[in-house]
Amino acid sequence: MKKRFFLIPVMALLLMALAPQPQNPLLGIWELQLEGGSTGLLKQFNADGTTINIGLGDNGFGISLEGTYELRPSGRYVEKTVRSSFSEQDGTQKLVAYRLTGDSLLHLSYKVSGKPFTEEYKKLKLISGR
Repeated sequence: MKKRFFLIPVMALLLMALAPQPQNPLLGIWELQLEGGSTGLLKQFNADGTTINIGLGDNGFGISLEGTYELRPSGRYVEKTVRSSFSEQDGTQKLVAYRLTGDSLLHLSYKVSGKPFTEEYKKLKLISGR
């Protein structure tokens, strides 16, 4: 009897560990699109829950936001800004609604100080090579 009692929790833990984990559709590097064109403004979502916004320029790049994100149900996530090029946003958080079109277009909508914003991003693909 004791062996069965021990085996049931062990089997349950094993099944939970082997069960497929939900895929995070935001993972990767996305480029902001304006009027369907590239901007050089990137948003990266990492598997560890961190996010960063990077702007590419002729002479280098700049980081405009560093923070974290937490997925929520129904196509939403909470973005917490740790550091921003807009200092008034440091330490703030916002609820962002997202919608994917296929696997390569990401639509975001959110509010900052009550003002609505929308953004559209295209997912960048890794170029293989050496």
